Amino acid sequence: MSLWVKYHALSEKIFALPPERVIAFARLTLTLFALYAAFLDPPDDTYDAQVTYVVASGYLAFAALGFCLVLARPPTHQEQLIAHIVDICSVCLLMHFNDGPSSPYFIFFTFILLSSSLRWGWRGVLETTFLLILIFFAFILLLGSRTVAIEIADLRLAIFRPVYLVVAGLMLCYVAAVKERSRKQLAKLASWPGPDYGRGLEAPIESALAHAAEFMCVPRVLIIWEVLEEPFRASALWSSSGLKYSREPPDRFGLLVAEPLAQRSFEFPWRGRAVNSSAAEGIAASDAIDKDLQHTFSIQKAITAPFFLPICRGRVFLLDREMNDENDLLLAELVATRIGIDLEHYWLRSELEEAAASRERERLARDLHDGVLQGLAAANIHLSLSADRVEQTIAEKLTQTRELLAAEQKRIRTFVENSRAQSKASAEQVDLAPDVQQMLNRLGQIWGCKIHLAVAPPGLRVSAETARNVRHFLAEAASNAVRHGRASRIEVSVEAAAGRLHLTIADNGAGFQSLHGSYSGEHLSAKNIGPFSLRTRAKDMGGTINLQTSPSGTVIRVEVPL
Repeated sequence: MSLWVKYHALSEKIFALPPERVIAFARLTLTLFALYAAFLDPPDDTYDAQVTYVVASGYLAFAALGFCLVLARPPTHQEQLIAHIVDICSVCLLMHFNDGPSSPYFIFFTFILLSSSLRWGWRGVLETTFLLILIFFAFILLLGSRTVAIEIADLRLAIFRPVYLVVAGLMLCYVAAVKERSRKQLAKLASWPGPDYGRGLEAPIESALAHAAEFMCVPRVLIIWEVLEEPFRASALWSSSGLKYSREPPDRFGLLVAEPLAQRSFEFPWRGRAVNSSAAEGIAASDAIDKDLQHTFSIQKAITAPFFLPICRGRVFLLDREMNDENDLLLAELVATRIGIDLEHYWLRSELEEAAASRERERLARDLHDGVLQGLAAANIHLSLSADRVEQTIAEKLTQTRELLAAEQKRIRTFVENSRAQSKASAEQVDLAPDVQQMLNRLGQIWGCKIHLAVAPPGLRVSAETARNVRHFLAEAASNAVRHGRASRIEVSVEAAAGRLHLTIADNGAGFQSLHGSYSGEHLSAKNIGPFSLRTRAKDMGGTINLQTSPSGTVIRVEVPL
């Protein structure tokens, strides 16, 4: 294991090297072996051999100097350009005095193309390829002055090598362009606009969807999500004509996608590499997305990814585009997670604003009680004393003024008492049974199932925060039982004992697909199976969860501290 860690760390260091160091090392290696090859197999002509030694030695000295320079500091753009020109000129001289177009030093052209790709991207490769092809044809034209006749082998090289330069240049252009595109996509992802705070939109993600459509190059983006305890499912479709928002019944569109794909990202209609083969086994490509959903939003092609957060969950569909490679699927997952975080942050910010407003009302009520109300009471007393010492007409005016002040006192006192009642509600203990029963009755009506609640002891009181967490957990569990397991009856038991709260949710549904038996929370987390949101919420509450499932129903047991 330690060897693997060391190997991984070494590979990370190598791939993190600056491009100029890689170029300098490659140049030094090539020139060293080029000089060695010149000594082993020099040209037949003595003059050509001497010039080759001089040029190769000078080029090696330049390579060594350049290598030392890039180790000391990054080269400037002008120095990069000078090195590029020296590379081309040195290789041209070596080729000229070593058989021209058929020279073995032609391999340096590949090094020059790679260097331009690392330095300047696809534009540098394109310009360098054009220049090298011109140089190569210049060698062919000058060949007649160097040789009497062109052998067949040389003719083949003269035909093949320019084609090789064109193909290699175009492929490197493509690689560099893909790299540049990926860099731009990451930059756009980093400049994510976030939720549209304060714009009064029903779906505060219009800017985020437009941004996602731009850098993913899709004409339409669809998101469908739901928030815990909300009796509806929301959808937002962005296109060039704007944002269309709608609310749907919670059971419309079913699970959105085929159940084995509920927690996966995939392309629709998929190809073999676009989705895990075991997960897609037995599912027709056209059935991967709910039929009603396909018809409603005219889904022909899409890349889709889910997001699961403690409060908000849903799925993003990047419509009308095929997947080019696996990176598109990864980007879709990043987009889905980022949009989910935006929705979650918007909801949490709204909650914080309400809490801040509540604290402000409490502070204002305290100030009114300690200041304004006392002042009004004092003014009323003074007016009452003054009314006994003035004429009848003035006394009547003072009495009217006292009545106005008394009315204001009553209105302010009512505001103070209501604010204090709201503040105490969040800190005081609440009766759990009525609170939960009301929520379960509403869920039963929404899902069309019978939900029975048993609370022990009957008058169980918990903090408002605990009651809120219990409501969220039970709402999620009931939703899963009906939507995933098609349960028609759910039994909910809440029992407090020894400082712990025990929750049991039992249903008569079909259970969890591909799961059978009893599973602890640790097992579910290790295998990443079972209800993800319930596992997360139980952990956030500081408790444990146990799942027992079979085709005849599911039992979920949760234990949390009071």
